Amino acid sequence: MKKAIVVSASVLKVLLGMLFVLSALMKFVSIDLFEAYVYSFGLVPLTLSFYVARLVLVTELILGAALISHRHHRFTVLMTLLYLLCFVVFLAYAAIVGRTDSCHCFGELMPFDPVSSLVKNAVLIVLLLVVYKYASRDWWPRWWLALLIYVVTAVVGWLLMRYGLHVVDRLGLVLLAVMLGVGLLASLRCYRRWYVTALLVAAPLVAVFILTPPDSWFYRGTHEVYDEALLAETLREPSLEATEAAQADTAAAGALADLGLDKGRHVVAFFSPGCGYCRLAAGKIATIAERCDGDVGRIVYVFPNVEGEERFEQFYEKARSPHYAERRIDKVLFVRITRGAFPMVMLMEDGEVKASFAYRNISEPIVCDWLTATE
Repeated sequence: MKKAIVVSASVLKVLLGMLFVLSALMKFVSIDLFEAYVYSFGLVPLTLSFYVARLVLVTELILGAALISHRHHRFTVLMTLLYLLCFVVFLAYAAIVGRTDSCHCFGELMPFDPVSSLVKNAVLIVLLLVVYKYASRDWWPRWWLALLIYVVTAVVGWLLMRYGLHVVDRLGLVLLAVMLGVGLLASLRCYRRWYVTALLVAAPLVAVFILTPPDSWFYRGTHEVYDEALLAETLREPSLEATEAAQADTAAAGALADLGLDKGRHVVAFFSPGCGYCRLAAGKIATIAERCDGDVGRIVYVFPNVEGEERFEQFYEKARSPHYAERRIDKVLFVRITRGAFPMVMLMEDGEVKASFAYRNISEPIVCDWLTATE
């Protein structure tokens, strides 16, 4: 009976390790959404949120690999319990401040709100306590068993991506291949050497940051390409002579003229209601405005005029963005101005665009200064 309990607890330890690896994989596949979620709380700057999001999933990969390997039993379980307790505190804070959106514990695969995620973590803590007490400290999976465990994990990860997320992320599969190498190395006797242990910890960290580098590493430009002449036409009041020509040109003249963009500083964002990255960009802008206590009267959202009012309501809800000043323009005109690349966020001063951003290179300091500077 006692042996059966020990074996069951040891198997449970492996399953929990696989769960942590899969949880990290689901975050990895939707890393943009996860880092936007981290930033939406306004607790860390935008650039730092890129690193926090990745370090969370790296920690899960390391803990998952340590649980599967059965090495350093007491230390591994205690560190895993500490990790879960940290998230219990965070989730309690999220529930207290009224957040009801998904905490991205499993990325976009299974939406857990903070309360349901607290229950999940409580269950995991109980299971870890069982593992801590009963799992064998003298057994570890040999190389062939470690290989089998990671192959099963990879197959389950592929199935979750294919049928749960309806996408197969090749970089996610590469990450699983790296973890397979980590698992095999941890099953060998040489794992006790300090440089091998360092490699086991460093491999997931390096892999994650190479496969999905933070936006701040490469996207630093402030001049995204758009149709400057056509945008200028939308800001100009149409003359009587230009009216007929403007109508022939998808009603470009004066489309944005009454918004007062020719005076003062404004943040003008071109968003499509069905665009996922547009929602993420809107969430960034809303959080930046809230963090720096900026003048939200300077923010204008420009949408293509498409059917379905519910699409716009869903946009604001999913972006967690307030309803700022809004204008809907002809959809052909919208695509021509942005040249089909959106989101497009422009910083305008007295009718002139001083900087323009896509999603990844939105600069928190620059946008914050733009919303707070005295005109």
